[in-house]
Amino acid sequence: MTTRAVQFKPDANIVPCPQCGNKTHFVIHSAQVAEDYCELWASCHCGHQPAPEHAFEDVWGGVNDDNVQIVMSCWNDAFSPA
Repeated sequence: MTTRAVQFKPDANIVPCPQCGNKTHFVIHSAQVAEDYCELWASCHCGHQPAPEHAFEDVWGGVNDDNVQIVMSCWNDAFSPA
């Protein structure tokens, strides 16, 4: 598994963690789950993370800037108020 710690500005458009309220410090995870793809997801610095169905699937599984943006969009989708 590959990980990358990321930090965002306080005014970034990120839904706060429902467990601790954090919206600036996250860890991006990438894990190979099949021969031909990886799943990427974000976890809060407190350890809270979205349900597995909110992971992003990618062939290469890199934790580059483009994938960080997509993963944080998945985070927002997972925890946005209804």
